[in-house]
Amino acid sequence: MSSPRFAFIDIGTNTILCLIAELRDGGRFRVLDDLAEITRLGQGVDRTGVVSSEGEQRTSDVLRRYLDTCKTLGVEQIIAVGTSALRDAQNSGEIRQRWRAQLGLDVRVIAGHEEAAYSFLAVQRGLSPGGQELLVVDIGGGSTELIHGNQSGVLQAVSMNLGSVRLTERFLGSDHVSDDEFATMTAVIDRELQAMGQPWAQVAARSTWVGIAGTFTTLAAVEMKLARYSHSRVHGCILTRQEVQRQVRLFQSKAVTDRKAIVGLEPNRADIILAGACLIGRMMMLFGAHQVIVSDQGVRYGLLYERLGRI
Repeated sequence: MSSPRFAFIDIGTNTILCLIAELRDGGRFRVLDDLAEITRLGQGVDRTGVVSSEGEQRTSDVLRRYLDTCKTLGVEQIIAVGTSALRDAQNSGEIRQRWRAQLGLDVRVIAGHEEAAYSFLAVQRGLSPGGQELLVVDIGGGSTELIHGNQSGVLQAVSMNLGSVRLTERFLGSDHVSDDEFATMTAVIDRELQAMGQPWAQVAARSTWVGIAGTFTTLAAVEMKLARYSHSRVHGCILTRQEVQRQVRLFQSKAVTDRKAIVGLEPNRADIILAGACLIGRMMMLFGAHQVIVSDQGVRYGLLYERLGRI
């Protein structure tokens, strides 16, 4: 009997990810493909409260290609979830109904605490941190999750409406970000983080930090000057606060068009990378973290590990 093949799709505010894997006994699996495309589904959602027809179309086109790949690889079951943009958008239900009718794809919108749990499971199984106390930081396009846990699982989690797309749209309107724009955004980030209070500051101070999602992996790729992204080189690498601050200064010094030439930075991420990097830098500074382990495995891997647990 052949091993079943599954696809796990994570529909985010900025990026659509699709992990295709063959599941085997004993908690083992073989990755057949790991796809990622930026569609900016959540573009404008913070301002308008709805997903635009353009954002929906871009995402639908990518999902259609992903489903074609799934068919080619003999995928038997597809598990798809949506996060911040589909949580926030007033027309989320209509869009998912169209995907069901046009693509045959059912998308489940997960709450912030569910997103946090999947992210933590991905880190727990994907990095094997042992008995360490962990603070997992998941920076998305529309939201950021902080997840505190240990070998027993998640102890507490918080989801904030701070993300690379949301912050960029609110504060960084110009091609070359002004000092005033940057200062305003930084002040808002600091205020939100400080509002979390002393308990989270204490958790952050004693925990091993793990960063997941595209901002962290991009900063790692830029540091390593990866002209072609490498899952194996990025997953498990160390990103220091000093390096994050260096890249914040680099991105701030360049117009968006000039950032596109930076090796390791995907051109479609050039406009939002400054906000994401600044958020990481402020978090590390305010909570006293000197380094963070980068994980290339996020929600899609959490979905995989959950499914493996049922075999």
